[in-house]
Amino acid sequence: MKRANPAQLRQSLEVANTMVKHGIRFVCMPVVDEADGMNLASQAAERLERMALIAEAGEKRA
Repeated sequence: MKRANPAQLRQSLEVANTMVKHGIRFVCMPVVDEADGMNLASQAAERLERMALIAEAGEKRA
């Protein structure tokens, strides 16, 4: 396993801070390699998109 470089660590912190600012609960996951990181990022994007759709549906009902 390779250590993350400073740019990768900064990006991870920025994403975590953004989620905190928006009140999104998240679980910190270690990344095994670059492919694993891409897979986890894709899953996170899909979940955020689902959350946005749920929020929009809730706003339309109100």
